[in-house]
Amino acid sequence: MKIEREVIIDLLPAYFSGEASAATRTLVEEYFREHPDFEKTARSANSPLEGLKVPMSALDAAQEKLAFERARQVREATISYLWMAILFTFIPFIFRIHNHKISFIMWEGESRRGGMIFVAVAVFLWLLYFNTRSRKEPMRAHIKFLWTAIFYTLLLGLFTVKDGKIVWYFFSSDPIVGTIFLCVAVGTWITYFIMRFRAGDGK
Repeated sequence: MKIEREVIIDLLPAYFSGEASAATRTLVEEYFREHPDFEKTARSANSPLEGLKVPMSALDAAQEKLAFERARQVREATISYLWMAILFTFIPFIFRIHNHKISFIMWEGESRRGGMIFVAVAVFLWLLYFNTRSRKEPMRAHIKFLWTAIFYTLLLGLFTVKDGKIVWYFFSSDPIVGTIFLCVAVGTWITYFIMRFRAGDGK
């Protein structure tokens, strides 16, 4: 789990003053264990935070709680996306042995569509994981809708080539599923732009 150094620095005043909660102390101490040089700098300065250029006044309870809550949300989202990405990465490789041959269940006959969907979901979750891992703040609501809209839009573009022709997975044989996904994609894009405007990013 990656916690940005700036978040830990925000928590240090409360940690060194002894006013930090147990959860905050645990978070800081875990970071110290992973970054011993940083801990040495923090502890060996003339005053606890002098070497880090952090004001000596302790954070009040509200500031500490806000900093810890942001770090917790980012950590939980990162871990969730990681485990989901790993799960959906392995599902397409589930196999069985039939007639002394290895057969991948998700790529047999009509099941190939399901295999492609799982691959698409896995790629999407890995992108979400790396994006969240690099964030200092929790992902805002309209950004979540943006990612979802992109996912459904790309999902509609899944295709295969059969007899020299492009066959769209969701519009070839039975377009009902494709139509539903298309409606969801359009609705999600509309929601994204509405929330983005309300957040003041549409200016």
